[in-house]
Amino acid sequence: MYDSEAVDVAEAARGMLDRAADVAPERVAAERRAFDMLCAAYFSDPQQALTPSAGAPGGGPLGFGGPGAEQLLTPVFLAAASAVGAYLGERAVGVSRGVIRRMFARPTADVCAEDAVRSSGSAGEPTETVQLDPEQWREVRRIVLVTLVRHGGMPQDRAELMAAAVVGDGLAGETPQ
Repeated sequence: MYDSEAVDVAEAARGMLDRAADVAPERVAAERRAFDMLCAAYFSDPQQALTPSAGAPGGGPLGFGGPGAEQLLTPVFLAAASAVGAYLGERAVGVSRGVIRRMFARPTADVCAEDAVRSSGSAGEPTETVQLDPEQWREVRRIVLVTLVRHGGMPQDRAELMAAAVVGDGLAGETPQ
């Protein structure tokens, strides 16, 4: 089992993957089925999980397909969630553990009551919201973008689209493109 920090990172990455479905639905659908396995591979050796094999695009340890195939999103989102957590920790933005997970969660009507109780301090208190200013959201988006390009091997324009889907331009005070 993972420590609570790894669980938070994994849940944030799952939220990123869910949000990425807006721009890559087939790819995300395939990765959702293997999410737990991909997390286990990443947490056992993050460097190996993010290292593509030489000369074979998509042929790395967590890559798929033949020439032209891209690396899986899950390990890249795990790396991005870790980097966002480090950024927020360094900035001491006044957020508690677990906020990373909630930053990227999609609001759903079927949120389980247990999560609602766990997120609220006591009965009747509102759940904690992520309070970042537009500059901090821009930095979170930049972190995700850089991670997609560096570790995902994604072209800049595709990474921009994916980062906008995952983080959102509106939160960063930018006009959606």
